[in-house]
Amino acid sequence: MNDHDQDRRHFLCVLGCAGAAAAAAPGCGEEAPPSPPFTAGRVAEHPQGLWKIYRAQKVAVGRDAMGYFAFSLLCPHEGYDVTFRMANGDCMGTAACTAASTMGSFVCESGHGGTFDGNGARTGGPPMRGLTHYQVTVSAGTITVNPGVTVADTARSMG
Repeated sequence: MNDHDQDRRHFLCVLGCAGAAAAAAPGCGEEAPPSPPFTAGRVAEHPQGLWKIYRAQKVAVGRDAMGYFAFSLLCPHEGYDVTFRMANGDCMGTAACTAASTMGSFVCESGHGGTFDGNGARTGGPPMRGLTHYQVTVSAGTITVNPGVTVADTARSMG
């Protein structure tokens, strides 16, 4: 093996290791590991047409005519936090926000400006897909979200 072949081999090895490390790091197209299941309150706290934001778990829980649903508040493009923006301002803390997608949108403001509608579907920017939806169960009037189980964006749980 000549010096050129050794240099090329070393370069490819370093490049491969760097690529593997980058692919495993959050913020490189991968979301952080899911949080454990959590209680998202009582059914009465989630009226139809509203979202409730759970910032600690980085999850939004909503209710529409078909039932309860939950999705990640981490952008699928690079894992940045997604914020709800109403037409007239920001939804703060765990306050409920008007869920009509015409009243606002979810925005990845820290990253590249990806936007998502009220069901987490991609509406603009570089993400190639919508926000990840999670399993929701309703039992005895209590809503539980399991971020360890992903579901279709059409999945709903009735209360």
